Amino acid sequence: MTTVLAWATLSIWLILTAIRIPSAVRGENRMMFVLFALISLDILLSIEEPYLLIDGWLGNFNLGNLLLRFMLYGTFLLMGIKVARAFGSASGERAIRGPVGLAVLGATGVLTAFFFFSMDTRDSTVGLNDLDQGPALDLYAALGRFYPGYVAVCLIPGIWRSVRGSGPVLLRAASATLLLGLALLTVSQVFPLIPLSNTWLRPLINYSAALATALGLGGIWLSKTVARRTSRTVI
Repeated sequence: MTTVLAWATLSIWLILTAIRIPSAVRGENRMMFVLFALISLDILLSIEEPYLLIDGWLGNFNLGNLLLRFMLYGTFLLMGIKVARAFGSASGERAIRGPVGLAVLGATGVLTAFFFFSMDTRDSTVGLNDLDQGPALDLYAALGRFYPGYVAVCLIPGIWRSVRGSGPVLLRAASATLLLGLALLTVSQVFPLIPLSNTWLRPLINYSAALATALGLGGIWLSKTVARRTSRTVI
């Protein structure tokens, strides 16, 4: 089930990325195209078959996982700024791209690299699931969840205002779906509390968060497209 959800989520993000190609070629909002492409790559690297192939090219010592971590940090920095601006959340944007947000990002990146290179990471394993458990691996995993969760917390208030507002139904529904995806990211912070017998919940939550985020962002884009066309028709 998790594998099906992973490939389904990747497919949706690839479709969204492809839809953005014409506008990107015209020079319209190219950063959204870059964001969608980055998220597609993030999901691709989280799936076992592509991960093992790519990590094999990189030396077969899980450098692919470290690459995925840094790609995710960049993805959430970009997404956080774009979404905060789209929802008019000046405080959310400051928390992400201001001194505090950049300090959080920098510290997270440095510590992520430190703990990765302090471990024995030989032999590719998706999610580092087959590595020897220890404090370094636990902290490395926690850091990978922390920054996306931080960005999600910064964005939730602004999106919640849109959900409760009086905007178009489609926009509010899409905002609620995006809010669900970000809420699931915050839930991922408690992964260590999930019993070993239920570890399947972790990828389920992660891919569900990615899927809800995709549907939310896609719905918001569709809502704005419909609003522009309606405005032109009225004029």
